Amino acid sequence: MEEQQATLRESRRAFIMRAAMIGAALPAASLGAWALRRGASAAPAQAQANTQQGLWGAADAPAQLSWRTVITSPGEPGEPLVMSGRIFQPDGRTPAAGVMLYVYHADARGYYNQPNKLPARLRGWMRTGADGRYEFRTIRPAPYPNADVPAHIHTTLAAPGYPEYWIDSYWFDGDPFITPAKLATLSGRGGFNSVVALLRGKDDVWYGRRDMRLERV
Repeated sequence: MEEQQATLRESRRAFIMRAAMIGAALPAASLGAWALRRGASAAPAQAQANTQQGLWGAADAPAQLSWRTVITSPGEPGEPLVMSGRIFQPDGRTPAAGVMLYVYHADARGYYNQPNKLPARLRGWMRTGADGRYEFRTIRPAPYPNADVPAHIHTTLAAPGYPEYWIDSYWFDGDPFITPAKLATLSGRGGFNSVVALLRGKDDVWYGRRDMRLERV
């Protein structure tokens, strides 16, 4: 089915929850418009065509990627956030090199775009080196307007032998929308803990860490 292909074999419960989250923020968008589909790194022209067709994520990644990226431009409204961590092999101990991490999220008002559509304006790609490290600099996203969905950062992983797949989004510890019922919807995909504790530095930047591990899906 189209839904199953678009979510890269997410569990039914996780898929339904994600669809509800997106639907709350994007009532005019069809499932096909927001679904991320499989693909390899594309040349710029092909990447633009992929984006126009709703194929984004690994499908329209830049040809050259670093282990870290800056998602926001200077002057982007919101509280600065730096997220970092390491990605491991399935054993949870061996660093995984060559993993593409794709992230996207809403802005400081809870919107992906104006008008609100996907792909999101705030998004980025990274590829891990031999030590498995990644880092991205952005702003702390707001929850969707008029919804009870925790603020979050959507995430996929792709690596040699691991076609692109969703993992649980980054959530933030202390979010009032994180309830026992919401926690029960998490699939555990990505390993470790997807609810991230944030600490505010003396520079007024929020810092968080999330490690991940690859898995077959």
